[in-house]
Amino acid sequence: MMRNRTINFAKSDARPEDIKGTIGVSDRFADPKLKEAIEEQLRSEQPMAPEQEEAAMTSSETAEEASRGKRDVDDVLTEIAGTAGRFMRIPRAKLLPTPAEWNPFSQVSQEKKVLMADSIYRTGLQQPIVVRSMDEAGSAYQILAGNTRNEIFGILYELTQDEKYTAIEAKVYGYGELTDDQAREIASDTNYVQRAELSSRDKAYAIHTKVEMLKKNKVTAVLDRVAEQMDIQRSSVFYWNKVFNLIPEFYAYFDEGRIRLKTASRIASWPPEVQQALWERRDFLTDDMIRQIPAKMPYDQVIPRFEALLEESTAPKKELGHIQSMDVQDRTYTIHAEVDRPDDSEVVVLCVPKAKMKALCRKYGDYLIKSTTRD
Repeated sequence: MMRNRTINFAKSDARPEDIKGTIGVSDRFADPKLKEAIEEQLRSEQPMAPEQEEAAMTSSETAEEASRGKRDVDDVLTEIAGTAGRFMRIPRAKLLPTPAEWNPFSQVSQEKKVLMADSIYRTGLQQPIVVRSMDEAGSAYQILAGNTRNEIFGILYELTQDEKYTAIEAKVYGYGELTDDQAREIASDTNYVQRAELSSRDKAYAIHTKVEMLKKNKVTAVLDRVAEQMDIQRSSVFYWNKVFNLIPEFYAYFDEGRIRLKTASRIASWPPEVQQALWERRDFLTDDMIRQIPAKMPYDQVIPRFEALLEESTAPKKELGHIQSMDVQDRTYTIHAEVDRPDDSEVVVLCVPKAKMKALCRKYGDYLIKSTTRD
């Protein structure tokens, strides 16, 4: 069902004479070892084990099951282009790869490509690719979703010489049925819903692209609409859209779980030079320290503030006091302590359950009076 959205159909800005790339498979997808790996798999004459086939379907760009929430490729195409387009087989010799600037997503691993190739070879293509015609004569078609499937078809043809791999099933948008913005949005959104695993950079790019396209189309309540269409929380849209501006070094740091989403979005709100300065201090960076630096703090004050927090966190802690002696008689404790407590604190004695002691020490360790006696 078409959601409430104004679609302005206009001819693409691209012209056939502007096409300078080689028809077929982009060099970006070239992998000299892939053909050898696929050939070895097919020569085994053993179909994938059920768990391997499931892995291929949930990890590759052909995976309808990998779509997030209830949204799948058909939903994406309907949201963006309505009922336009039709299904047909396209000669692979007429295919152009997705423009690199529209497709910065991480590459599918060789292992997953081999599993995809095995599945296509034994059971056929499960999900058609998506293309748009670049001229009225239909002499060239630009891939919007399915570069890896096209690459695999080419390798399967080389290995089998089967003519069925010289053409591929596709959802085809005619010349002028999509604007360039719609085409770019399809390229981004289909990657988002079909990939089971997305790097932080991939996810940030997809969500940022969606936000920018809806803003360009003057859609109201953009964050709410993106949250609805991409099946995530509105707050997550806000944070991931900011993460798009993170410098590359911090993306890897984020993927490794060194910093949280809110921390990454806070860092991304500062200019690259400030981020780079923080990256050089990453060994001392924590989520808590970044949260203590306001996102709207003047840029020239961010690093000085970080340095002040670092100095504070590493400064020697003043001892509040220590227990000099402790007598125990019939479950009654008599404690003698030397205490130099801060003016804004109060001395108390607690009986803490053993199961809670670690949590108490972790949060309030600096305020616990430690024993210096073995009595």
